[in-house]
Amino acid sequence: MPVVSVLSGLGLLMMISLSLLQTGTTSQMLARTNLQIVDTKTLVEAAVSRAVLAMLESNPDRYWRTDGVARRFEFAESEMTISIQDELGLIDLNQADPSILISLMQTAGLDRQSADKLVDKILDWRDPKPTRRLNGAEESDYQTAGSSYRPRKGPFQSVDELLMVMDMTPTLFERIESAVTVYSGRHFVDPNVAPREVLLALPNADATSVETIIATRTSQNSQINALAAGNVIPLRGRVFTIRTEFEKLKKRVSHRVTIRLTDDPSHPYWILNWRIR
Repeated sequence: MPVVSVLSGLGLLMMISLSLLQTGTTSQMLARTNLQIVDTKTLVEAAVSRAVLAMLESNPDRYWRTDGVARRFEFAESEMTISIQDELGLIDLNQADPSILISLMQTAGLDRQSADKLVDKILDWRDPKPTRRLNGAEESDYQTAGSSYRPRKGPFQSVDELLMVMDMTPTLFERIESAVTVYSGRHFVDPNVAPREVLLALPNADATSVETIIATRTSQNSQINALAAGNVIPLRGRVFTIRTEFEKLKKRVSHRVTIRLTDDPSHPYWILNWRIR
């Protein structure tokens, strides 16, 4: 009996030791993962702060473009690319004229008929009126389709909400995501900071005219910088999306941080959205 008791005790001690060892290893793994998350967050925050400083720069030679053109940035031995997109250069889902939305869907690959149908559903989603457009969709249509949600019947709260609109596919959404916004609050698009896919959706636009606009914009960059740095273009209250991309643990990490600038030196911007891509 004593021998059995001793063996049982040794077995129990071994099980406890193995459990503690496993717990320690798990704790180390969790700590290492948390450190990586914090480290990545720090890099992104540093990139965003650097971009904001560049937009508020009084020296036009140090001002960064806000039309989505990427540039290199090094921080803490990490090399990353940063681009700033002024939301005034994007198509506002809550304000845009239907014709521009239709044109955008066509440039993304839809035929005219399919584009018309989808845009009607987008307009019905944001329209508080219960009347269905010709090719639109109201609550009963979503219910019949077995959807677990219903149209908002109000302004889009985020670009991602487009994925909830009937007939919107992830593939199409991926093609138009960088061209739309919910933050500009304007019917028009500023062509000086609009990306290529937005310019192609504007009235009477074609590939040749768009390339001319982009080339002219690049050649006049110093002049645009001078206007912005001289505060001719007010930035208070303006919204920008800052994209960062860098390599972490042999993987490419991409973030999109949407901010609104303020005139408070202690809080120069507010974060409106933070997306990992």
